[in-house]
Amino acid sequence: MRPISKEKRITYDIFIILSILASIAITYISISRGIYDVFPYFYLIPVVLIAFSRPKISIFVTVLVGWLYVGLVYALGLPDTGIFARATVWFFIFVSIGVLISTYSREYRKEGERSCGSFFNSQAGAFSYDRDTLSLLDPNQKFSQFIGYTCDILPSKTLPEIINDTTERESFLAKVRDKRRVGDIEVRFTCADGIKRWALVSAMDCAEPAIHCTTVDITEQKQAQDALRLANRKLNLLNNVTRHDILNQLTALIGYLEISKDDIKDTRLLTYVTKEENAANAIRNQILFTRDYQNIGVQSPQWHNIAETLSLAMATLDIHQINVTVNLAAVEVYADPLLEKVFYNLIENSLRHGERVTGIEIHTEYVSDGIDIIIQDNGAGIPEDAKERIFRREYFKNTGFGLFLTREILAITNLSITENGTFGKGARFVIHAPQGTFRSTAGVDMDI
Repeated sequence: MRPISKEKRITYDIFIILSILASIAITYISISRGIYDVFPYFYLIPVVLIAFSRPKISIFVTVLVGWLYVGLVYALGLPDTGIFARATVWFFIFVSIGVLISTYSREYRKEGERSCGSFFNSQAGAFSYDRDTLSLLDPNQKFSQFIGYTCDILPSKTLPEIINDTTERESFLAKVRDKRRVGDIEVRFTCADGIKRWALVSAMDCAEPAIHCTTVDITEQKQAQDALRLANRKLNLLNNVTRHDILNQLTALIGYLEISKDDIKDTRLLTYVTKEENAANAIRNQILFTRDYQNIGVQSPQWHNIAETLSLAMATLDIHQINVTVNLAAVEVYADPLLEKVFYNLIENSLRHGERVTGIEIHTEYVSDGIDIIIQDNGAGIPEDAKERIFRREYFKNTGFGLFLTREILAITNLSITENGTFGKGARFVIHAPQGTFRSTAGVDMDI
């Protein structure tokens, strides 16, 4: 409840005075014509108005109104004890009603002032807008400072005037209409000086004409994100150009080393050239690794349907000779956009290193603290002493980069991976998604 303004208080006072004068006139007319039962009710009007608009002095004014009523009855009434008795009863009714309403009004006003104080003095911006006209209502000081208008001028503005972009505005309004309560919507406001500023907006539809919103200024964060994104783009461009040039030179070097091997007859020199060729190939593999690693964490994590992501990964692999069994729960996992590469690396690892793989099984299992995505094969398996080493940036048979990247990609959103298969019977990779990192495909968190 907002405090009563000076203009409204004057309006209330005028109505109080008019209602008292009208009650006096009605009392005189009624008593002079012998009507004694109706006119007392008219005194309830000034009593209620006084108790509501001026609760601090309402008890005293109510008593005065009561005495005014009693005085008029005694002065104008006939010498009838019944009339005087009723007037005395009405006096106590007026006073009692005044006391009750003023007490309630003071408590109600205190609660309203506390709420208004929290609202208008909050460090978060707050405002409302009319759902039909989109005119702004009740902006607090923080939002007014953010937008660059005073609290007096801002209510004359409309939502389209401060959210100029039609697409952004309609998207925001549609979310409020569809969900009734929305939070953390990034909205770009046009300030009084024409500068665009970003804010996180939360809106609540309380089935009233007004939609209530709170805002948090994120302009500096957005600028920092944009600057960081631009810097990353430039660094990635530099890396790509440099890596391309180095790979070209390495390709030429490896080619010349291969030609040199054909012309060298000295076995000792041939051994040196072979080692040089191996070193060049190792450098080439490490540079190719940087190409994949630089993309990790560049884009924001998002929700992935694991069945769809797995299907995309398998589409790029030759698995026609392999019996693949898939039994996945209908869930989404919150992960880096490179999650598809995770599934690709794990299945490709089985095909490349499994030696005799004829079947791959992919399924999910619910555990006490989350859900496990399990990819296992019936191949050669992984020795006990190598189960952890395969996830490090070191060689295991061909290259360990794929599994190293897999663990790095998953770790961005607190997912983990282990290998617990039996050597000689097959590899078994377990991706663990803890509570909060997965949900049902309907968008509802799942309780295990």
